[in-house]
Amino acid sequence: MGKWDFLQPCDEQVHRALEARDFKQAFEVLLEGYQAIVIQFCMTTLDDAADGEEVAQEVFVAIWRALPRYQPKALLRTWVFTIARYRCRKYQLKRLYRWRRGGYHERITDATMSDPPLSPADQYDAQADAAHAQHQLHRLERALLQLSKRDRDLLKMYYYEELSFRNMAGRLWSSEATVRRKVHAAEERLRALMLKE
Repeated sequence: MGKWDFLQPCDEQVHRALEARDFKQAFEVLLEGYQAIVIQFCMTTLDDAADGEEVAQEVFVAIWRALPRYQPKALLRTWVFTIARYRCRKYQLKRLYRWRRGGYHERITDATMSDPPLSPADQYDAQADAAHAQHQLHRLERALLQLSKRDRDLLKMYYYEELSFRNMAGRLWSSEATVRRKVHAAEERLRALMLKE
C-alpha cells in the first residue's frame, strides 16, 4: 500500500464531479480529503501554525478559482501541492519584505515578550521560534541579494505589490507571457540560491 493511497477515493470522486462539470461538488470533496494535509503542509513549511492556517485558506481559495481550468495531466495531489508550495513561497517573500520594512520585527518582539509572563520553557520556545524565523528570513534575504536587480524587482512587484502578470506587463512594456516567463525564471534562480544556503 502506497503512502498516498488513502487519497485515491477522494481523487476519483473529484474527477467524476469535474467530468460532470459540478465544480461545487468537486471542491467539497477535495476540501474534505485534502484540508488536513494541506494545513499541516503549510504549517510545517512556514514553521508557524497561525501563518500555516492562513496560507492554507489562500490555497483553497486558489484551488476553487482554478478548478474549472484543472486538466488531469498530473495527479490531483501534485496539482494541489504545487498550489500550496507556491502560496507558501509567496507568503515567505511577503513576510521578508514586511520584515525588511520593520513590521516583522514587531511581531518577533511580541512573540518573545508576551504578557502575561511565560514559564521559562515557554519563553525558551518562543525565543527559539523567533530566532528560527529570523534565521529563515536572513537566508531568504541573502539569496534575494544575490539575484540581479531585475529579478529582485520582478519578485517584488509580483509578491510584495501583488501585481498581476497583466499589470506587470503594462508597467514593463512587455507581453504578459514574457513577464510570466521572467518571474518563473527569477523564482527558479531564487530557489537554487536558497538550496545552496
